Amino acid sequence: MITKRYPVSIHLVTYNGAAWLPWCLKSILHSSEQEFFLMIIDNGSIDESWSIIQTFLNNNPILASRSRLVQNKVNLGFARAHNQALAWTDSDFVLVLNQDVLLDENYIKACSTCLQKRPDVAAVTGKILQWNFDSDNFHPTELKNLQAISKIDSIGLSIKRNRQVVNLGAGVVDHGQYESECEVFGVPGTAPVYRRSALNEIIQGKEIFDNDFISYKEDVDLAWRLRLAGFNSWYLPQAVAYHDRSLGGGNSWQEQIKKRKSWPRDFKIYSWVNHLAVLLKNDSFLNLFLDLPWIAIQEFKKAIYLLIFDEGVLRGGLARLIRLFPVFWGKRRLLKKIRKIKPIDLRKHWRNVK
Repeated sequence: MITKRYPVSIHLVTYNGAAWLPWCLKSILHSSEQEFFLMIIDNGSIDESWSIIQTFLNNNPILASRSRLVQNKVNLGFARAHNQALAWTDSDFVLVLNQDVLLDENYIKACSTCLQKRPDVAAVTGKILQWNFDSDNFHPTELKNLQAISKIDSIGLSIKRNRQVVNLGAGVVDHGQYESECEVFGVPGTAPVYRRSALNEIIQGKEIFDNDFISYKEDVDLAWRLRLAGFNSWYLPQAVAYHDRSLGGGNSWQEQIKKRKSWPRDFKIYSWVNHLAVLLKNDSFLNLFLDLPWIAIQEFKKAIYLLIFDEGVLRGGLARLIRLFPVFWGKRRLLKKIRKIKPIDLRKHWRNVK
């Protein structure tokens, strides 16, 4: 039984991640920061994820002594599983980790140190580089070579005036042009480190991440709520991680369309509906009015695309949105209790984004 309270907890939610888990777990094991508790929740994987994790912990008893492994019977989605992890751990800082991520050895220490020094910051992301995953030909000792040729995956989240959410720097070759730490609108859900006390201030009932989102856009919703509560988010270039985006949406809109064609229908519905839910829950009527032409054009284009190429997603998405509208509206009303900034103050975060 774990009795010690660690300053950092790592929350790793897995689902059919057998290909990546050996590398992800090794990067955790070799972290320069060892004062952490590892919480692993498997979301009902049907591949070898569970046995890989068990074997890894059995072979590393020191790490196992400050770890907990739980297996859900079914896939509860990103939000619910991470809410489980948040409820079952107690730490000052929380690293929410994707299974297809490889951490540089100093990632955890750099991010937690930043949060210690900057009490106004609630969330930190490092420089996330793209990882063209090849388990047969890659070894963690090649990290320096990988970094030298890699493209940026994300240095933080930003929002355009039409409310399109973008990963800053995505797809750009890393030539050292992002070496200055800076404020960002929010952090992506790839490998963010959060201040737990800040998360507790924006909790919805018992939810940190919105359970009704299931998967997709939970990180955007959380980033917006932290902003409304008066907290900042930060990009830290000296913290480096590597992300395999083969399961994601791609960098350009052409890549996103191509990859999303292979997504299950439910995932497409979650992605579309959750974007609208973020606006319904968090955006102000004033800002929506000021940016209505840009937003309307963007959403009209999406609707036309779905009508022509994916009519089932449009129909299913509208049904889901109508069903959940009262729920999201109720959560919007709850946000009034945490709001500490004026809506106009948010505009600086998207007015200059191209």
